[in-house]
Amino acid sequence: MWTLQIKFVQRRDHGMYECQVSTPTGIISHFVNLQVVVPEAFILGSGELHVDMGSTINLVCIIEKSPTPPQYVYWQKNDRLINYYDARRDISIETTPGPRTQSRLIIREPQITDSGNYTCSASNTEPASIYVFVSKGDNMAAISRRKTSSADRLAHIFRSMLAPCLLLNTVVVRRIFLT
Repeated sequence: MWTLQIKFVQRRDHGMYECQVSTPTGIISHFVNLQVVVPEAFILGSGELHVDMGSTINLVCIIEKSPTPPQYVYWQKNDRLINYYDARRDISIETTPGPRTQSRLIIREPQITDSGNYTCSASNTEPASIYVFVSKGDNMAAISRRKTSSADRLAHIFRSMLAPCLLLNTVVVRRIFLT
């Protein structure tokens, strides 16, 4: 048996693959179509959200298109990890794993110092960010969504057998480009 293994799969690896076995009676082919799924993270909300000091910040990060739910979802503020066991009792993080993993960051009674760039990420996704402005009373705080994605930084690493073939004589594995 032969196995084709592609490490560090990229979107460009998507396509049809053919495994050929040369036998005394001719060539046997087996085709496999590889679909590359790139997990994504995004934070729910519109382009702007107004937050007053003393209200509640409720950020929801969704991780989808992941073959398996991420083990952890991390939240950062201004590139510093938000401690899950923070001494502040007004910050909580709730994560619900599943086909669409949801992680919720809740900050009750936010202060001006809670303004900043909030980012959620998982081990298998690009991070998603949102900038939170907290203001006093009449000064409205704006939250504008920003996805920090460098295209195709990471695709899920596939370690499964792609094209099994029985070794009879010669085995040829090649990629078929469809136009």
